[in-house]
Amino acid sequence: MMMEKFALRSRVLLAGAAMSALLLAGAPALAVTPADTLVEGFAIDDIISMDPGEAFELSTAEVTGNTYDLLVRLDLSDTSKVKGDLAESWTVSD
Repeated sequence: MMMEKFALRSRVLLAGAAMSALLLAGAPALAVTPADTLVEGFAIDDIISMDPGEAFELSTAEVTGNTYDLLVRLDLSDTSKVKGDLAESWTVSD
């Protein structure tokens, strides 16, 4: 009788361990990129701060340049001129 309880307990424990192993193994997650999609990878390990006033790393400049708008920007056709980005108008003090 004692041997039967031990055998039953061992089977239950073994079945539980097998079920746990099957559940933990699971199927691998597949993430397929569509054929017409461009994927870019960035190394972001040099980011110290995402504050645009303190950021000087290239990775942060890339992110903040695409995230934040400026009040004014340089006109790309003539870089000696400034054009409004968020600002619709402004005055210059003497």
